[in-house]
Amino acid sequence: MKKLLAILAAVGLTATTSSVVISCTTTVDRFGKLNFSDKEIYKTFILKMKDSGFISVSQAEKFLKISDTEIIADVLKILDKKIAEEEYKATNKNITSTLKLKEKESTENITSNLLNDLATNKFFSEYTAKIISNSEGLVDDAQYSNNHSLNPFNLFKDDEKIRYSIYYKNENASDNSLTRWQIPGEFGEQEWNTPSIDTLNKTNNFYIIGSTNKVKINDLPKTKKVLNKDTHIDQVNEPFLVAKSESENGFSGNEIMKYRFQSYINAKIIPDLYTQLISLAYLDSNLYSTNLTTTNYTRSFARLNTSNKLVSSVQNSLTSETKSSNVKLIWSFKAKVSTDATSWVKTYKEALGDPNSSGNIILDADSINTLKENFSSSVENPKLENVNKLGADPFLGLAGYNGIAKNNETGIEAISGSLSISTDAQTAAKSIDRPTILTGPKDQGFAVGENGESEIVLVLPIYLNDIYDNSNVTLNPVNGQITLSIPSNTWVPLGDKYNPLVDDMKSFSNEKNVDIIKDKSGNLYVKATGDTGSFTLGNASTIKVNVENNVDTMLGIHETINKEDSAFTSGFDTEQQAKVQDTDKILYSVLWARNGDPKSIYQLSEAWSNSVQSSSDIKKLNATNKQLLISEIENGLVAGDTDYTTEAKEELYTKYIMDGDNILFQGLYDEIAKYIKDEDGNKSD
Repeated sequence: MKKLLAILAAVGLTATTSSVVISCTTTVDRFGKLNFSDKEIYKTFILKMKDSGFISVSQAEKFLKISDTEIIADVLKILDKKIAEEEYKATNKNITSTLKLKEKESTENITSNLLNDLATNKFFSEYTAKIISNSEGLVDDAQYSNNHSLNPFNLFKDDEKIRYSIYYKNENASDNSLTRWQIPGEFGEQEWNTPSIDTLNKTNNFYIIGSTNKVKINDLPKTKKVLNKDTHIDQVNEPFLVAKSESENGFSGNEIMKYRFQSYINAKIIPDLYTQLISLAYLDSNLYSTNLTTTNYTRSFARLNTSNKLVSSVQNSLTSETKSSNVKLIWSFKAKVSTDATSWVKTYKEALGDPNSSGNIILDADSINTLKENFSSSVENPKLENVNKLGADPFLGLAGYNGIAKNNETGIEAISGSLSISTDAQTAAKSIDRPTILTGPKDQGFAVGENGESEIVLVLPIYLNDIYDNSNVTLNPVNGQITLSIPSNTWVPLGDKYNPLVDDMKSFSNEKNVDIIKDKSGNLYVKATGDTGSFTLGNASTIKVNVENNVDTMLGIHETINKEDSAFTSGFDTEQQAKVQDTDKILYSVLWARNGDPKSIYQLSEAWSNSVQSSSDIKKLNATNKQLLISEIENGLVAGDTDYTTEAKEELYTKYIMDGDNILFQGLYDEIAKYIKDEDGNKSD
């Protein structure tokens, strides 16, 4: 077992340095359900591989002689990751098969993406806290180099001679020019350029550039390689852009962290997240219920499963008129000890348009943006005093972030981040059911710290109705206008929509910058062909529907149409089929209730849009950030729930180890066997 520890480095785990202890070979009992002490799972797995013919008897004996608990635990991390990956693929296959869509590409590593996202969320808040703590807003990135150069590496199979750098558009530059992210000594220069929180909060503002030299660039290169699409750079000698996707060149501030600090995040943060993978895969496996009611795509749908742990933990109801939230995002803002607390709280009320009220500040649609503008580092003298040194959240980018909390018997407790607010504030936060700033006793804030500083607390209750908001693909009017927001190369069905002013959902006219097709039942599907467009829906009683081609802001089922499935070939005539490209997707909203009737969906959406409990800040997050938020909440919920973890392991270990097919074991053995070689003979030991 001379190179067993190399497995751990290869998959981003922290390798143990302890020696391998040899013990007598033992036998393993067979169970209907696995007993999951680490040793028993490990032994069962090795014997199953032997029984399946993937390893020999002698190889199995040598594996079974390992008694070092750290090594066994680390090998099980690989097992957990592989099982979780298989379960996520099975979940996706079930959804896409039901809805007649294409499965995700097999090259997409779902668990690696999840681990990276969770780790980056954690790191973003830590890094932005460093920015706030420095009087000049600079951070010494060298502390995160982990004895490795900063910036990404191994993005493509043949990039060993490439040196990557990261650029961003500086909001303080008059021409919005590119700035290279670097610290003194990096690239052989003494410049110190690290982004501000304002810069990090901008969307698609960061760019990865590959080059064979250290020379700076002034403009983005024309040559482009796309992550998760291109596998090689093919001997490119000139600087090239590494694009996030075919449609997006840049990265957000949160997304770019995993590339700037790739080595540190892989070694120091990700290993601690492996233990949750099994539980997360199990939780997501029954998050949605899906249904295909006819041979066409119009009345197919996915809905939230109310028995799922996430759904039942976040709120009391998805459909009742008044809801209560059990999960909250928490921020806190502090005043100096010398500041008069009453006057300080009043400045916040004035800034948020509520100067004469007493008690807590009820937030409106623009309140969080107002706070960000008043805290902005680009403002020489911020209008609102806040001496809190906590960093920004990775979702909305607001400083003072404490994390995500859930209700408990006496108040709230952290499930992500570190809750630093006072006990009194925690108690008060429990009952908050709409976006609110707690102003403390007599509007003087809550006393915190040894010096008695004053603190106020922003509580943003989480509702899945906001995260799975469908208002941008419904026919509900907003400010008198009806607008569909549709991502590029995506069709949205109209046959499952409703509006009381439309007499015929199968009639349309006056289309501009849109494609509209009909299935054989007459149901309509619309696709944006320009940045903006419109069409008229109805026959005698009509509405004008505006169409915007936007980045996806709705978290739903957004997958590629399977043009080879009979639901497509028999559902559309040849002329209509030809209008759908091979890479075109369809976008379904995720329903909140069992009833898929279009009128019922319209009414639920309308009622929630008018609810004071709804948060426009959460609604406006793009689909990527909504999924990040969901993953963070899920991770927090399962991390502290040993009963749920036991249930998840019982089901998935049994499914994939005791009942699993050979595909799983082949993949696992291939991964392990690559690194367990005899140093001299180059034979598997």
